Parts: sequence; structure tokens; C-alpha cells
Amino acid sequence: MMRVLFVSPVVPWPPESGGRMRTFNLLKALGAKVELHLRAVLEPGQDERSLDPLRPYCASAMGFERARPSPLERWRRARIERWFHSDALQAKLAQDLDGGHFDLVHLDELLLARVLPDDARAPVVVHHHKLDTVLHELLPRRAPFAKQFDVWKLHRLEGEAARRFRHHVVCSADDAAILAERHPGLTLGVVESGFDPEYFHPSHPAPARSENRILFVGSMSYAPNVDAIAHFVRGVLPAILRERTDVVLDIVGADPARDVLALESPETRIQGLVADVRPFLERAAALVIPLRIGGGTRLKLVEAVAMNCPVISTPIGAQGLAFRHAEHLLLADDAEGFARATLDVLADPQAAARRAERARALALAEYPWEKLATRLLDAWTYATTDRTPAG
Repeated sequence: MMRVLFVSPVVPWPPESGGRMRTFNLLKALGAKVELHLRAVLEPGQDERSLDPLRPYCASAMGFERARPSPLERWRRARIERWFHSDALQAKLAQDLDGGHFDLVHLDELLLARVLPDDARAPVVVHHHKLDTVLHELLPRRAPFAKQFDVWKLHRLEGEAARRFRHHVVCSADDAAILAERHPGLTLGVVESGFDPEYFHPSHPAPARSENRILFVGSMSYAPNVDAIAHFVRGVLPAILRERTDVVLDIVGADPARDVLALESPETRIQGLVADVRPFLERAAALVIPLRIGGGTRLKLVEAVAMNCPVISTPIGAQGLAFRHAEHLLLADDAEGFARATLDVLADPQAAARRAERARALALAEYPWEKLATRLLDAWTYATTDRTPAG
């Protein structure tokens, strides 16, 4: 059985954000197929007990506290890389790899590219939940020079990872194309985002969908989600309300940022973190995904269609997945088009339901976590047999 040293910048539990959900479900699906040894960076307030829910899927699981890098490293490293820095983790990885006991190292984010010793002999796969360079170029920052300097450092990190490690896994063919153009010679695997069919499925009998409630779901401290919902509430929802004064938007997700809380109104309900998102997905007339900034894992789209929930999205919000406009969901690029698409769904729930049923069938065929985990295992297996040098 393959022995995999799986390195994560966070403890992927509880699965309350897209990245944690993705990592947890891949770990869960692969735990019986390979021997997993998890090494994760702890958040403040966490300890080894935070890893207990993951131990059933891992041969070993250890957490390591964050540490401030040296002044030189603080200047050299991007902010996100500094935030997850851990001297204890780096020391443990050097010890883990010294004896050659692992067949493969999986780095679960680009920001971990420097944690391994230079003489590590095991093959390495770098997993990009998103392309950090692309995301951070698009995110608004109050200090433009600081932002550009940070993006420059992320590009240097990406380049160093491409030179050191040949094998990379991304979430979409679009991300793969970007990396292939920037760094010719990489071996790139695509593992999309998925869902658990045993958890996300319609009730029988299914409850009636609301005629007037629409839904947004996501981690509400994540900058692209904050941008998306603020744009929707201010730029799209007023046009919807002019024709349908009874429409109510539910915003569901952990840790609402101050800018999100400011959107609360009789028409906009901030629900925060909920114990179970499925009742919202079953009762909403539609899920809206007004993302304008790329990045992330598109998990909510797949989970929504698994619950037969109609979806209206920007092309960015559905990027990397096989769902097609008018057949599985509605896509709209601008505020006017998004408002019109939402009104169309509200006006014709039967047509929306037929699209949702086709989308669910596609999700069942393509995106169960078990199937996606097999794709990741294929990438791991190839990395252990490929003898082409990196760089």
C-alpha cells in the first residue's frame, strides 16, 4: 500500500469552508486505499485533539503550531505563506523524510512549497485549490503597492514550486492551462470539486420550493464571496425587487465579514453558519452564485445541484465544471442579465426544476468524491513512477 505524507496548512475539520471540505472528503475517500500520514498546521486555540475526527482515515495525524518566520523570511515570503509558517512542521517533515519511509509527499497548497528540505527524495505532488497568483491579482487591497509586491512574491513561489516539483494537481482545466503556459513541462492533473451522494440528495417526498426565497451559500469571510454578495445585493437585487417585491435573499455561511453584516435588511437575511445547509438548498427557489473573482472550489454549485436546487451563476462561478447554460443552469455575465435570469427562474419553476434534474444527473455521473479521489490517486501513482526530473 502506498505510504503518503499528506501536508496541509490547516486542520481540515470541521469542513466549514470550501478548502476544508475538499481536503476532508479526499482524505476520507483515500484513507482505505493508501496509508495516509497527515501533518497539519494548527490554528490558534487548536491542539492535537482537533485532529481526532480525522484519525479514522489516517495512519497518523499530527498538528504543529504556527511560528513567526525570521525578519529575512518575512520580507521574502508573501503574507499568506507567512501566516501558515511553522518551524515545528518543517523540522518534523525533515525527520519524516530522512529515512525514506514515504512513497510520496502531497502538499495541499502552493504556500507549502518551501516546507520540504532540499534533499527530500520522495516524489512530490502540489495541490492547488486555486491559483493563488490569479486570485491575489484580482482581490482588492487598500495598499496597491503592497498588493503588487505580495503578488510578485507569490509568482516567485509558484516558479520555485514548478522548478522543484514536476507534478501538480488543480481544480479545473482552466487552471491547468494557465500553469502549463507559465511553466511548460509540468505534469498536471485535474481533480474537480465534488459531493457526497449519501449526504446530498433530495428528500422523499421533497418539500415544496419557495416561490420567493433565493439563496447564497459560502464562507462569508472569504474575500471573493464577500465581493460577490455585496455586488449582488447592491447591483442585482434591486432590479429583482422592482418586479418581485416579495423576494427574500438568505445568506448562509460561517464568519460573516463586517461588509456582509452591513447588508442585513428585510429583504436580505444573514443566516450565518447553519448546522445543516440541506434544508435551505431544498426549499430555495434558486441558488445564486454571482462570483466575479476566480478561485475557490465551486463546491456549493455541485452540492446544490445534488439537491435538485436550480442555479443561476456567473461563468466564473461555474468555471471548471461541465454544467452548461440553459441545459443545467442559467449563466449571466452582468448585473442586468443576472437579475433577468433570476426572475426567469422565479417565473417558471417547472423549467428550472427540469434543468436542476439534468444537472443532478450530470453531478452523479461526474462528481462524487469517490470518483474524484480516484483521479487524485492516479496522479499520485503516476508521480511515484515518473522519473523525469523537475525543472
